[in-house]
Amino acid sequence: MGVIAKHELPQNNWPDLLKVLNDLTSSKAAHEREIGMCVLSIVASAAAKALQPHLGSLLTLFEITLHDSESKLVQFYTVQAMTSLVDYAGSDNVKHYQRLVPQVLDFIRGLSANDEDSACEAMELFDELLQSDVSILVPHLTYVVQFCLELASNNLLGDSIRVKAMSFISSLTRLKRKAIVKQKLVLPILEILFPILCSPTDSDEEDEFEEQSNNPNYYAAQVIDTMALHLPPERIIPPLMKMVEKALQSDNPHNRKAAYITMAVTAEGCGDHIRNNYLPVMVECVYKGMSDQQHVVRGAALFALGQFAEHLQPSISKYHSQLLPVLFEALARINEATKKNSSIVIKMFYALETFCENLEKGLLPYLPMLLDRILLILNSNVDNGIKELAVSAIGATANAAKEALLPYFPAILEKLKHYLTASHTPENAELQTQALDTLGVLARTIGRDNFAPLAEECVQLGFDLLNTVNDPDLRRCTYGLFASLSSVMKEQMQQYLPNMIKYMINSLKSTDGVKARYEEEEDRVLVFDSLDDEEDEEKSEEDITECYQDEDDEEHEDIKGLSVENAFFGGKGRHLQFSWRHG
Repeated sequence: MGVIAKHELPQNNWPDLLKVLNDLTSSKAAHEREIGMCVLSIVASAAAKALQPHLGSLLTLFEITLHDSESKLVQFYTVQAMTSLVDYAGSDNVKHYQRLVPQVLDFIRGLSANDEDSACEAMELFDELLQSDVSILVPHLTYVVQFCLELASNNLLGDSIRVKAMSFISSLTRLKRKAIVKQKLVLPILEILFPILCSPTDSDEEDEFEEQSNNPNYYAAQVIDTMALHLPPERIIPPLMKMVEKALQSDNPHNRKAAYITMAVTAEGCGDHIRNNYLPVMVECVYKGMSDQQHVVRGAALFALGQFAEHLQPSISKYHSQLLPVLFEALARINEATKKNSSIVIKMFYALETFCENLEKGLLPYLPMLLDRILLILNSNVDNGIKELAVSAIGATANAAKEALLPYFPAILEKLKHYLTASHTPENAELQTQALDTLGVLARTIGRDNFAPLAEECVQLGFDLLNTVNDPDLRRCTYGLFASLSSVMKEQMQQYLPNMIKYMINSLKSTDGVKARYEEEEDRVLVFDSLDDEEDEEKSEEDITECYQDEDDEEHEDIKGLSVENAFFGGKGRHLQFSWRHG
């Protein structure tokens, strides 16, 4: 019916529709009103523009249906219809829409107690209002924020609706930052978010920095990160630091953990302010946190150090003599750390990589101890996931040390060769991919003359992998290796180009890992999109292939876009968290 309305209403070919809808929505029978509002919400979703001339009378109707005391469905469909029509509201509709906002809030408050999924869906209205060209929400902004904070702080509610409420705060921060400051909402928001961040997760073994977008604890950190990126630092850092100071003195490890997470997520957005006013104090706190008896606190402190190393350069590098020995000591106890909590190892390597890579020549005095520890790990009986992190750390070290890494090059090369010539299995796939990536880094950094004797052997290794292993991530790293080798071999690369280009063209034609996203798919708030099951992947690949092979060359209107999945980046992303931001 919605599709028919989309095509017929603009031409006035269905004049009876609006009369029927009016009769149904004004019926004395609740089930008829439900049918009427359901149909109206569907028509509004599919043909909102065609209803624009009737928006004034529709808003008058909504004012009545939102007060329907007999049927929650009538109210719910009313909110859905309002959501679909927001984009077509003009300046003459603003006041009418504004009068409905308090009614919608009251409805969602009651709905959230019994039907959280529907309440989340109804809250989409506020997202649309926030992005509207007309300022509908402004008079009610404080009230809406207070309502969202009320939901977010309610531990009796489910995770989804609490996260949905915080997502509105995040969107508001990005789109209406001046309004947040002007209406003095920064402190009230932080006073709700920080206690949520302090709340314990379901399991102490859980990695708070992985894919947990529907976890209120995790999402609270995301919102603080967004606030740090978009609000003036002097508005957000001082009140946060008071909360951090108090939390660090707490006996509760989750409070201390929250303090370090807060320092970590503000490092990017408020970097200059932190460098100028708080860095010595923060470094001292992180130094102590890395030796905390509780692993959740140590992990958060290591994460904070990684963020500092990434976003507070060059100032943070001045503290290398204080911080690197603690990281090296953690490397020496990696077997013990893995048994207790593997996620802390991931954070330790994240901190190590980012700190060492940015230290550049300042890393040279620490090179013997660092490489000895890493090679010891590679020679030990740890699982492939830990070896993958160690191999990645070698690449980061090579970027900093360059030719100074030469004394360790034979030992490193021996380990990489062992990983790359082993049979490709699901268990060692990511380790092989990382080994190939690190080999490419070494080709670029160790010095042309030093790597030149190995260049042709590496080219052949790349061809062998392309011929024998059907893994898109390994192919990607193989092409990266070829690019690195071109800086070593230069004109000698020419003889291999025809074969390389053949493989590259085949990869460009491939639909491996590419999925079509359709308009009706629900928007997701994920750090990294999870892989679907094999059946869905095969179906998506067939859809994409059909797009490319469509003989009629028709435009596929239902396809919203294409996404490329990359398991290697997904694995690396374990310690490159908070990447949910979209520019």
